[in-house]
Amino acid sequence: MEEDNRKNVNRIKKFIIGGLLVLLIVPLVLCIVLFIKIGNMEKKLDAYIDNGSSLGIASVSDSLLAAGSGANNVTVVIEEADEDDPVEDDTRAIDRTVAKRDVEAINSLDKSLGEGGLYKTNLATSTDPATVSDATTEEASTEAATTEEALKAPVKNGHKVYLTFDDGPSKYTDQILDILKEKGVKATFFVVVDDYTYSDELNRIVKEGHTLGMHSMSHKYEVIYKNLAAFEKDVNGIHDLLLDITGVDSKFYRFPGGSSNTVSRVSIDDCVDYLDSQGITFYDWNALNGDAEYVDYSAEELNMNVMSYVHANPGDSMVLLHDQLNHGATVEGLPALIDTLISEGYEIVPIDETTEPVQHGYNAAEE
Repeated sequence: MEEDNRKNVNRIKKFIIGGLLVLLIVPLVLCIVLFIKIGNMEKKLDAYIDNGSSLGIASVSDSLLAAGSGANNVTVVIEEADEDDPVEDDTRAIDRTVAKRDVEAINSLDKSLGEGGLYKTNLATSTDPATVSDATTEEASTEAATTEEALKAPVKNGHKVYLTFDDGPSKYTDQILDILKEKGVKATFFVVVDDYTYSDELNRIVKEGHTLGMHSMSHKYEVIYKNLAAFEKDVNGIHDLLLDITGVDSKFYRFPGGSSNTVSRVSIDDCVDYLDSQGITFYDWNALNGDAEYVDYSAEELNMNVMSYVHANPGDSMVLLHDQLNHGATVEGLPALIDTLISEGYEIVPIDETTEPVQHGYNAAEE
């Protein structure tokens, strides 16, 4: 009997020891397998990164910016990888995602014109990763204008160009004024003013013969466009402040975000009616350098953007620039931009009472 009990105890011990060994060995084996899989994944990821350059994404910003007011379609080509690429199938999936993200970023480049504005451009990624196309605009046109085509277009000498600076005064205002004085040209400043901080710069703008326009007191959409009363208060506020500082009864206005903006809670039609009642004319733009976008353009690239629009516009060009912090490249490129415009026969002038307004079609019923 005692021997049987001893045998039973031994069996139980072996069972317990076996169970403990299983509990220790199985997790260990799983960990080893997991580490092996992770190592393989890292190697595969390194291969993707090393071969990522096999798909070249063509520059699309110039194509979009060159579309201008006369463009109808923009086609962006994304070059495929070589057929012999050993990881082509995998990298295509990665680069297709990259391409889609880049296109979505490019779509934001024309937001400063506002939806339903002078033109509306939408790029959509194709099911074929090699092609991204189907950009449309509200202006009738039969073919797209690329930056290269625009720069090769015949120069339309004699057309007027209005250089307009938004959001100042700033630390750059005096530099801009110095350049304009040196080059002997006049510009228009749509200012954001709510106090007397930049009184000297504002008076200098007026003294040196530039046009002083109103942009807002704060450029805060939620404040300006809260309702019609808030809009009227903002217009009257900046008008009276500029009158007090400079003695100028300004009658020129630019909507924050443009007249075609989609952030306003109040009808832009009602806002325009109010401006009309005060004898104030508003001006949008049909050319820009892109300095308001989240793209680190060089001074040369900013100027090329402007010229692509100027060449493409059928008439005069109202150029949107910014006199604002973090826009040093605009100031840096200004002398060369002025020289280029003058050398090509364009007349640089400030906005005045005779200037034909550029307006983005604010009335949705008319679009």
